[in-house]
Amino acid sequence: MSNLWLEIFLGKVGKYIISFIDSYYIYLVPLILAYGIFMTISSYNLKRMEKRVVVEIVNQARNVITSNPTINYINLIARIEINWEEILKKYSFFPFISQESGLWVNKSNVYNIRENIMHNERKIHLVLERHGIKLLEESQDTRKNLYLEYIHRIIKK
Repeated sequence: MSNLWLEIFLGKVGKYIISFIDSYYIYLVPLILAYGIFMTISSYNLKRMEKRVVVEIVNQARNVITSNPTINYINLIARIEINWEEILKKYSFFPFISQESGLWVNKSNVYNIRENIMHNERKIHLVLERHGIKLLEESQDTRKNLYLEYIHRIIKK
């Protein structure tokens, strides 16, 4: 009866897949666990380096702003320099990195780390805003309520 139900709901291919998993689960479970542990360590490695990059950006931005309070955003970004080799040497404990939502890993090298951490050009701006660092030009603007702005666009008021 259960074979009939499997064949009705999953089809013949689904039935064969379920029977294969049922027959060989002893071999599949350790492989899946090893893969999960590998991905977890790789993701933690990237997060650890990303936290250090954020601390580095915030510290350098605070130092630059205290020395020159009238600096604009473009000049501030130009003065922030991250030593990717040092971060790779000090904070990487595993030779691979992985994003949380990724299904596979990348080798830990300067290019991959920089691409994964700084994948967006607005990342530095978001980090600075999240840590409460406001520039003089930004503090003069009134903060927009994005929800109201989109509602007004929708209802055309």
